[in-house]
Amino acid sequence: MEHSISNSVNMINTTVTYCDNNSAATAGITNFAIVLGFVKGKLVLVNALNQIAEGKTGGVTTDTNLLRKTMTDAALKCANATLGYANSVNNNTLKAKVNYTEAKLNKFKKEEVDDVCQTIHDATDDNFALAAPFGIVATDVTDLQTAINVYRTATQNPRNAIISRSQAKKQVKAMVKDIDENLLGGQMDTMVNTLKVSNRNYWDGYQQARETINLGSTSAKVRGTALDINDTPIKGVVFAIYETGTTVKVADVKTDIKGKYIATKLPAGNFDFKWSKDGYKTLTEEDVHISAGKELRRKVVMNAVIVREGDLAMGIFTNIDLTGIGEGITQVTVTAKDSPMRFYATNNPANAAGAVFIEVPAGMSMIKTVAAFTGAVGLNDTNSFLNVQNAGVVAGHWGISFE
Repeated sequence: MEHSISNSVNMINTTVTYCDNNSAATAGITNFAIVLGFVKGKLVLVNALNQIAEGKTGGVTTDTNLLRKTMTDAALKCANATLGYANSVNNNTLKAKVNYTEAKLNKFKKEEVDDVCQTIHDATDDNFALAAPFGIVATDVTDLQTAINVYRTATQNPRNAIISRSQAKKQVKAMVKDIDENLLGGQMDTMVNTLKVSNRNYWDGYQQARETINLGSTSAKVRGTALDINDTPIKGVVFAIYETGTTVKVADVKTDIKGKYIATKLPAGNFDFKWSKDGYKTLTEEDVHISAGKELRRKVVMNAVIVREGDLAMGIFTNIDLTGIGEGITQVTVTAKDSPMRFYATNNPANAAGAVFIEVPAGMSMIKTVAAFTGAVGLNDTNSFLNVQNAGVVAGHWGISFE
């Protein structure tokens, strides 16, 4: 098995073991055990296919009873969906091909059950587009055929559809990808996320189990991309890693022209991340766990810091241009130098006064959230213009930044 696939399989096995050992935590999530069962079934096939891929053509050594159970479970899923469609159109011929229960399949001899499952597969495959709305996806059909072929290999059935080593390798890759992206990433991860607040210990353990460890390396990597709100790459963003809760820097790198960065040869442990660049709001992520051999990926979207500033003589006011200031702004900072400055909203940029205002003392600054700033200066649909006025007796400099 290829190194990367082996790492993924180790992660999947670790996740399954963790879920089994802590099943009480997810007992209240009805579908969790069902999806976990699908993962286990696919792992059985991955193990068997891997034996073929490694050249063990003399027979798959996986427990044939387990392979049979995996095959019949897959067949029943396809059969039930196809039967649902057959019932909806009263197709008795199709019903006869797929009308099986677990008890019925269990009664067949080992040399017969695969043929029954093959009939179910073929009937489902022929009617897939119509049966799909009744509870199956394309991978269910391909998984069933794989399970049949592996079962036949294990039981040395003369009707065996021979699986070549190259085919087995391709099927292992496809199946591991489906487990990771669809069953774990698309379903189990989202269900576990519902426990993040109510059962943080379980959530933390699950996240650690889901990490793909590179067993061929003891160091870790962090790679990613920095974009602006328009999805344009940002060059020159400094990505820095610190020991958690300290200013001890572990590494720092800059993004390239495509906004990409990679920090390598990192030790395992917990760290704080920071992304910074002049003209953009700094982003942080605290207490991030990195395991040995782990590669973390982080794509960040950075908001530009929009600055407006100017000089004003005593008693003079001016309108502040708000062009380009839109969504994504969370914080406003206002400053005054040499003279106090008064910020206010009005329905006319030529007005020299506002009913509501913020006055910033000379040499001071104020930081407010967007909502607090808007309320403090009276900015609304009626009073949509923002002005600043020198409230002192000497000339002064004003500034306002939007982050």
